[in-house]
Amino acid sequence: MEVKTKYNLLVINSEQFALDPNRYELRRGIEENAPACPFGNRFEWIGYDKKEEKYVRFTKSVFRRLITEIE
Repeated sequence: MEVKTKYNLLVINSEQFALDPNRYELRRGIEENAPACPFGNRFEWIGYDKKEEKYVRFTKSVFRRLITEIE
């Protein structure tokens, strides 16, 4: 499986997410340890890998799925 990154964060696609969906969660970008976006602002939402304890980026399909669960 090809490893992709964006803004120095690992990108999680639908295939990776489907292998263990409970491993990932969506967090508010205002969390204390959340990374800043490369434009000097804060991400509104940012992915988090609970197993690796790192912030990640989600593809649009994964993000939509998770944001729908929150709303």
